[in-house]
Amino acid sequence: MPKDQLLPAIVVLLLFAASSAYADDSLELKGLKIGSTADELRTKYPELVCSDPKQEAKRPLNKKLKEFWERKQTEADLFCETTINDRNPPTALSVVAGHRINAIDFHFIADRLMYGYASLDSMAFDDLIADLTIKYGPPTRKDTEAVHARTGAKFTNKIFYWKRAGATIQVSKYAVGLDTASYSLCADDYWPEVARRRAAQAKATGKSP
Repeated sequence: MPKDQLLPAIVVLLLFAASSAYADDSLELKGLKIGSTADELRTKYPELVCSDPKQEAKRPLNKKLKEFWERKQTEADLFCETTINDRNPPTALSVVAGHRINAIDFHFIADRLMYGYASLDSMAFDDLIADLTIKYGPPTRKDTEAVHARTGAKFTNKIFYWKRAGATIQVSKYAVGLDTASYSLCADDYWPEVARRRAAQAKATGKSP
């Protein structure tokens, strides 16, 4: 190969190798990455129940459920979820970092996974952080925040982040309550899209987003 073509060829090969390694290291939640399709999710985890929020909101529902599905319209075109408990046989979806998941859901927009969220016992936090550190290296960022329990007790919440290739993993030791941790995977352009949809919905209904 002529010398004037050799250098560009080497550069292309190096870029391809780097991008391939980077792609292989993409963030994921239970084997699903940002951009995964609904068919991929259904094939991997058939136990998940998927719903179209727009269709659900049209059904005759009580006020609370109707408001839930109206809100979900701004968050997903397809919403897949399941609750995991000891009464059901364990599946590949049931456990993360050696701990049972309590509930998990995935949000799709235009058949592209944009957001996934799992809740589990707060005692799983340290093991989950250790597993993610082995897989992805040290967290990109760590935050702390004060948490006030209903009993008046004060706790320090820990929130760890991994950011990569347009996506973020966030793990919070205390989420819904002091006994519940959260683990989420989110496309960096997901919440801006949700905000846009909520503003459009508010404009259409004449309500504040």
